[in-house]
This record gives sequence, C-alpha cells and structure tokens, in this order.
Amino acid sequence: MMRRPGSFLWLVAHDLRLNWRGLTDVFKGSSSQRIAMLLLAAAAVLHLLAWPAVRWLAPVFDGGSKGAVQLAAVVGAIFTWMTAQSVFSATRALYDRAVLDLLLSSPLPAVRVVSAKCLAIMASTLGSIALLALPIADMGAATDGPQWLGVYPALVALALIATSIGLAITMGLFMLVGPRRARLYSHMTGAGIGGAFVLGAQIYAVLSVPVRTALTAWFDKSGLIPHGFMSNVSSLPLGALHGQLSAMGWLLIAGFAFFAATTGFLGERFAAAAIAAAGAPAPGDEANGVPSALRFRTGVSRNLRHKEWRLMLRDPSFFAQLSLQIIYTIPIAVVLLRSHLVPTAFALVPTIVVIAGQVAGSIAWITVSGEDAPELIASAPVTPAAVNRDKLSAVALPVFVIVALPLAGLAATSWRMAAVALLFAAGASASTALLNFWHPMPGNRRGMLRRHSQSKLIGLVEHGLAMLWAFAVVFALIGSKFALVPLAIVAGLLMFSSRAQPFSWLKAIASGSALT
Repeated sequence: MMRRPGSFLWLVAHDLRLNWRGLTDVFKGSSSQRIAMLLLAAAAVLHLLAWPAVRWLAPVFDGGSKGAVQLAAVVGAIFTWMTAQSVFSATRALYDRAVLDLLLSSPLPAVRVVSAKCLAIMASTLGSIALLALPIADMGAATDGPQWLGVYPALVALALIATSIGLAITMGLFMLVGPRRARLYSHMTGAGIGGAFVLGAQIYAVLSVPVRTALTAWFDKSGLIPHGFMSNVSSLPLGALHGQLSAMGWLLIAGFAFFAATTGFLGERFAAAAIAAAGAPAPGDEANGVPSALRFRTGVSRNLRHKEWRLMLRDPSFFAQLSLQIIYTIPIAVVLLRSHLVPTAFALVPTIVVIAGQVAGSIAWITVSGEDAPELIASAPVTPAAVNRDKLSAVALPVFVIVALPLAGLAATSWRMAAVALLFAAGASASTALLNFWHPMPGNRRGMLRRHSQSKLIGLVEHGLAMLWAFAVVFALIGSKFALVPLAIVAGLLMFSSRAQPFSWLKAIASGSALT
C-alpha cells in the first residue's frame, strides 16, 4: 500500500517527506551523513539534559493529589500548544497553493487527500513537543520505571485530538467570516489559544492565596470542572501518563476515532474551502482594489516606510507570531511580581524594555531578511544606506504602538518611571534592530520565530542585548552607577557586531535624514 501511488499511506509519506525537507533545510550545505550525526548528537544532549528534569518531575508522577494538579497543568499547556500549532498548520495548508491544488485536481478522493494532509500536520505538531518530552520519558523509564513510557501514547492521542480541534476551528472561522478574513482570524485565534494557558497560569500564580482559594471554590461550585463520565474521560491522559494500560488504550481509541470522524466530516468541505481560498484578497484590500492602487505620493523615505507598514498589516502570520513572542515574554514580569521585595513598577519596567527589544529585532528581521523584493529595492536609484535608514525608522512606529499601552499605565503611577522605561526601551529597540540590519539572515516571513536557527550566535547576542538593557534600567531606577556596566557591555557588543564603521549608523540617524 505504501508503494501504490495515490494510496493513503503514499500521500502521508509524501507530506512527511516535505516536512523532513523543511527540517533539513536548516542544515543547508551539509551532507546526509553530517545531518544524521548532528541529529544523533542533539538527541544524546537532550537525553543528558533530561536526566535532571526527571528527578524534578518524579514527585509529580507519583500520583499524589498535588502532583496530579501539576501534571494536569502540564497536560493542559501541552494540549493548548498542540491545538495552536494545528490551527496555524491547517490555515497554511488551506491557503498555500503548492501541491494541494495538484492533488485536489486529481481523481483522488478529497477526503483521502485531506486526511493524509491532516495526519502529516499531526506528525509535525507531535514532533514539536516530542523533541523535548520523549527524552524525558526515555530517561524516566530508565531510572524510575516503565510507567514513564506512557508519555508516548498520551502524546500521540493528544496530538490527534488537537489536530482535529485545530481543523474544526479553522473551518469554522472560514465559514463564519469568509475566505478573505479567515486567515487573519485563524492566526490570531491560534496565537490566543497558544498563549491563553500560559497567561492564565501566570495570572493565577500572581494572585494571593485567599483569592486563589476563593477562585478554586467557585470553580468547584460552578460545574465547569468535569464530573461523572466527563471526569473519567478527562482523567484518561493522566492515567496514561501514570502508565495505566487501560487508560492508554482508551485514550488512543478516542484520539483516532475523533480524528477519523473530523477528517471524514470536514474532508470535502476543506477541499472546497481550499479552492475558494485561491485568489482571495488580503484582509486590508479594498473591494475593487482600484482606489488604493492609484494613490501615489512623492518621497522615497515615506513610500518605503508605508510599504513596510502595509506589508505588516497584510500579513496575518506576522501578528500571530508577534503576539506569541510578547505572550511568552510576560512571565518575566510574573516572576518579579511574585517577589514581595520588588514593587509592581519595578517589575513592569524591565519587561517593557525586553519586549521592546525582542519585538524590534523581529520587525527588523522582517524588513531586511524577510524582504520579498530585494532585487527591486537594490535596483532603485537609492543608496543602500538610505534604504536601511528608512527601514530602521519604519521599525520604530510598530514598537512604540506595542509598548504605548503599558507605558501609559506606568505613567499613571509614575511619569518619571515611564520616561525612563521609554528611554531604555528605545535603546533596546535600536540595538536589536541594528544587529539584525548588520547581520541579515534571509528567510521566509512566516519563519520569524525560527530565524535564529540560521545563526545561534546572532540569536544569543540579540537576547543578551535585550536582557542587558533590562538590567541597566533596573539599576537606573534604583539610582545605582552599576547601570553603566551593562550599557558598556551593550556598546562593546554593538561595536564588535558592526561589520564596518560602527559609528556610521549613529551619524546617519543624527543627521535627521531618517525623518525626511
């Protein structure tokens, strides 16, 4: 059946081969033997790192009431992450033409094509979690007992269910808002699902003990917590993770049944939606497309900035990836807020600075490395320095819009702290943006969150710059001269990172030409 073209397993193998090629593209220029050696070395390192993690997680797997709550939280986080990734992948499959058009135009049944595509999505979603979870399961089985191997069937079943839910959400949004807006809504929904559990857990952790107790009691009385049959169903993942064979079996049966029912019901609809999505206008386009296309204005700098902003507004995945990046930075503030020695304002200021630095680095990468028409820009009668200068100024507005709300809230408490936060956030944004301008890493705009896979060193320096600015602002708020130490390290890193004439950018910015 694997060798017969057009069979279900043949289609699955084809999609998995495409996923594997996407993974090996990270190692461009490397031979198959070298890639295999690198992957084996990475697996060995992950298993070594998993050994202390097993010692930390062992009490959670013992089956106590407190451990069950913690294990349920881990399962909830994994499941929401899988669901979010499934929404993203289903949306890409719906709107990306590529092979799907060819397969749907063939005499193959649409349900078979869509089911194979969804199974490949499930495998990709599972791989993103299995990379970290399975080494822990292996080391746990070797050191603590075979019950840890229940992680394998539990993850497979959760991935099947999450993929089914992600497909249903994508199709529901497509039918609700239409092909023109479904892509934007799907990406934002995926980002919301991916960050909802993280934010909810962090908010719950920040609350005081009496408030948490009252909230837990309210949930018990509200009926939102499953009871009876639903309680038994929801406990299957926990039972599988504890090594219960019956729970593993029932969980796998439920996962495959849910997946088969969803793909069977939505297969034809997904194929029709993919055809309808072909050529659907972007969310920001006019109905006829003519008035906006004829509005020309003079000024190279203005048009270049507007071009970058327009591309950002038209790219749904940009907002989704940026939202996830911001959401996963917020726990820094939560950790600080939980410390009774740190005032609220002192916890928010470094978080604002880190978010500004990370967001500026991402947007700078989008404008330079993710440029869709580099040959067209290069052929224009404009110097490369002027192009980069205008693109750098285009990065400033989105960053300011993102940090404006927390800065306004901070200003209501202390305008001086807000001013200091704005100053250091501007410095962090400029430094991370310049780093990405100096060291472009060409790639697809959808790979913004995976851009550091091309250069781990640049990614490390970018994160280091953001954290150094955060340390500096904390020292500045308490009036310590030690603030000069991280600032001096930042200056050194920037001078070392600049390819030539490190001060040319500062002179160009000071000249005011970026504001023309």
